[in-house]
Amino acid sequence: MRQMWVFREKIKSLFVFLILFSLAFLAILMICGDLDTNICNLLNENSIYFGAAALHSALFFLALLFLWEKDLQTTLKKLAFPGDIQRNLILSGAGFILVIFVLLFLGVVATLTGFNDQEAVYEKVADLPVYILLFAIFLAPITEELFFRALLVPRIGIIFSAILFGLMHVSYGSVIEIVGAGLIGVVLAIMFRISKSITPCIIIHVTYNLFSIIVMRFLI
Repeated sequence: MRQMWVFREKIKSLFVFLILFSLAFLAILMICGDLDTNICNLLNENSIYFGAAALHSALFFLALLFLWEKDLQTTLKKLAFPGDIQRNLILSGAGFILVIFVLLFLGVVATLTGFNDQEAVYEKVADLPVYILLFAIFLAPITEELFFRALLVPRIGIIFSAILFGLMHVSYGSVIEIVGAGLIGVVLAIMFRISKSITPCIIIHVTYNLFSIIVMRFLI
């Protein structure tokens, strides 16, 4: 029993180190913005990509710091991953449809009010390299669902976790994107509460990111 406790504490110490390392790297990126050195020039040229990776790394390990149990199997069981696969697939489908309806409603409101600034989002996505798009589709949703849903929803509730999720998208330079992400955060948080599993949230998030990237890269 003591060996398991010691192992758990060592794992958590590793998570703390990785969180601090990620935050330190973010700090270096910020400092390099005002410096003209070979290393800083290299970092500045790819600051968006390095910054996104460091931020998601910090969120991922921060979530694990609080969610981790005695081992991986126990942690996944706590998160109900994959859980009841048939039920979670049904909830995932329902949640994705709800996300699409919510965003269609937001799009209609934005059009009627004459306020639609998503062109900035389309331009950013169009310039992203393939490996960043793959990161956005398959890895970012896992990090964000662990942090915003599994960690934050039980602690600060649906609304506040959704607001923070929306604000995380401020770098796109679009108010509609922030509001849309916040609304998606509400839907995902509700699905997390209903399913008591992180699985539908990840599936919905991955599917939506894939769908939106395909639309923005090939259909617009």
